[in-house]
Amino acid sequence: MMSVCTSSNTWIGEEYSPLLIEKINVMLQREGSSLNCHDYLNTTSSSRQFDTIDELWRQKTAEWMFKITDHYDLDRDIVTVAMTYLDRMLSASILHLRLSKNQCCLLSMACLKLAIKLLEPRIFTMNDMIKLGLNSSISPEQVVQMEQDIIFTLEWDVLPSTTIEFAYYMICMLPPEVPRSTKYVLQELSKYLSELSICVYNFVGFRSSVKALAIVCVAIDSLDAGSAISTDTQCTFAIRIYETFGLWTHDDEMIAMLKEEMNHLICHNTNLSEFVNLILSSHKDEANASGSPKSAAVNMSAST
Repeated sequence: MMSVCTSSNTWIGEEYSPLLIEKINVMLQREGSSLNCHDYLNTTSSSRQFDTIDELWRQKTAEWMFKITDHYDLDRDIVTVAMTYLDRMLSASILHLRLSKNQCCLLSMACLKLAIKLLEPRIFTMNDMIKLGLNSSISPEQVVQMEQDIIFTLEWDVLPSTTIEFAYYMICMLPPEVPRSTKYVLQELSKYLSELSICVYNFVGFRSSVKALAIVCVAIDSLDAGSAISTDTQCTFAIRIYETFGLWTHDDEMIAMLKEEMNHLICHNTNLSEFVNLILSSHKDEANASGSPKSAAVNMSAST
């Protein structure tokens, strides 16, 4: 997975260039060759043996992962990668039709632990996670064995191109007349919206690049009058997106459907105007840790 700069309280993104397009093309190639997710919860099979998981279980699993990352002050992008592992595993092997919920909890813990190993430079012990685990009866040995099963099932493809990475590079494709402060707001809005979408099963079957474009479009539509992007600038952006991704920002049916789903999700979870104000506040006061974008996202999540 490529590293993107989304932690600073300012926009430090790249400029639109052939090098940027080359990076995006590499991500698209990796996305195309990765094991894709499908609507695994609605798969019917005669092999059903235990109580199976459902959308609510998946949502609570994602929320538990965010709880772990926030408790230990880890990068929230870890949850994106861990949930990608989980969805790809369940899509590939239909484990949820053969395993109990407790065994699926083991899979979830192993997915999170593997993502932490790959993306977190600090030492994070197995016992730390088990203390806050979904099931206290799970042993470290079981988690290690499940990690190995994940690696082999995914054929070592454990650095996926994520939604927030694609969204970040899409924002980089905005013309230079868009102020850095506006790009920063779009960055943080996209990050928060991508975290919301992780918890919702309806987004599972779509490619990360498609979800990213829908999220960026919603973020652009959410800008207030003082930060709004002109029609001409949005047209230039739309052409660049189409030339690179083959997707139209307004006429593509998948994008339109995902935007509608995302707007519905926002209505039930977030006051975007309030969140934008929190982002702008953190942008103006980098020294105030309580006003950081991460804290803003956590506070908005806690209030829903």
